[in-house]
Amino acid sequence: MRLVGQRVLIRDFTLTDAPDYLAYAGDLAVCQPAGMQAVLDEQTAKKTLQRFALAHSDFAIVYAGRVIGNIGIYPRVLPNGAPDLTTKEIGYALAQAYWGQGLMAEAVALVCAHLFAQGIQAIWAAVFPDNQRSIALLQRQGFCYQFTVPLPAGLALDAPRDEAYYRLLPNG
Repeated sequence: MRLVGQRVLIRDFTLTDAPDYLAYAGDLAVCQPAGMQAVLDEQTAKKTLQRFALAHSDFAIVYAGRVIGNIGIYPRVLPNGAPDLTTKEIGYALAQAYWGQGLMAEAVALVCAHLFAQGIQAIWAAVFPDNQRSIALLQRQGFCYQFTVPLPAGLALDAPRDEAYYRLLPNG
């Protein structure tokens, strides 16, 4: 994938991105609100980037020639377990030094426009209810709160948590 915005570029990760990825993926202030396991060494960072490449799921957010975050696009499933080809879910993380500059808002807008252009009918995002920065970003992008559910036990990193789900439709 390659999406070009006014300030950010969204592209596939490469192994050479490992140092930049490690710089923010090892920061608990970034990882905990995003529900990510902290990455503590370059070898783990490279393995994670390889996994992203194989799954075609997570993409680098580049600003001023440097990877500053990632945005993922994930499949959703219907209640019967079959893939839902009409919806996607997004998730994201951004290096703390770039918070509050509108860069993630630009990245989310680029990805959402790309998905809607491909015929996706709804985009979902799950956030922890205490992640007010992410909730505000989603609401500014037009996402609407739908419901809150407990995070599955296998995904809770240290203690039971809830996730709030927000949805964006093509015409708001």
